[in-house]
Amino acid sequence: MNILTEKQKATRANKIAEAAWRLFETRPFAKITMSEIAKTADVSKGTLFNYFDCKESLFMTLLLTGYQQYFDEVIKLIRAKETLTKNDFMDLLLNQTKVLIETKPTLVRLNALRGPVLEQGANMAQTVSYREKLYAKNQELGEIVATRIPSLTIKDVSQLMLVQSAIISGLMNMSSLNSFNRHPIAKINFENFQINLVEDAVSVFRNYLTGKYPETFTR
Repeated sequence: MNILTEKQKATRANKIAEAAWRLFETRPFAKITMSEIAKTADVSKGTLFNYFDCKESLFMTLLLTGYQQYFDEVIKLIRAKETLTKNDFMDLLLNQTKVLIETKPTLVRLNALRGPVLEQGANMAQTVSYREKLYAKNQELGEIVATRIPSLTIKDVSQLMLVQSAIISGLMNMSSLNSFNRHPIAKINFENFQINLVEDAVSVFRNYLTGKYPETFTR
C-alpha cells in the first residue's frame, strides 16, 4: 500500500490546486470538469476526489486560500511602513483595490462566484475549515492596523476588507452587461452599460471610506 506522508499529501493538493487555477485563468467555471482538472494535474480522478468531493469545494478552497495570501501581502506592506497615519491607511486600501483587480483578476473572478455558485455545492466542513483560517488572517491584519491607529478597531478593519471585496465583486458582475459568456456583444451598442472596474471600484470605495469615517479619513 502506498501511504503518502503529510508533506506528500500537501504537495499533491497544491498540484491539484495549481492545475485548477490554470484552467480557470482562461476558462469559465461551468466549462471546467473534474476529469479535466485531474488530467491537467496528472492525477487519477479517484485521487482528485480523495482531496475534493466536488468542483465547488476545490474552487472554494482556491478562493479562501487566495484571499489569505492577499491579506498576507497587505500585512507585509503595513509592517514595512515606519509610520501609519489614518490617511496612509486609506491610501493603502484604495491602492490595494486597484492592485487586487489588476494583478489578481483570477481571484477576483472567483470571488464573484462564491455566493451564487460555489456555496451551492461546496463541502461545508471543508469550507468552514478554510474560512476559519481566512478569519484568523483577517483578524491578524486588523490587530496590526488597530495597534497603529487606535481610532480603528479590529472589527472596523475587518469590515473594510469585506466592503472592498463586495464592491469589486458587485461591479465586476455588472461590468459584463455588454458581453455574453466573456465575449463582446457586437451587434448592439451597450455603451452606457460599460464599467471601468478599476476606476469605479476605487471611486466607490473612496466614497464609502470618507462617508463612513469622515473624521478618520479626511480628504
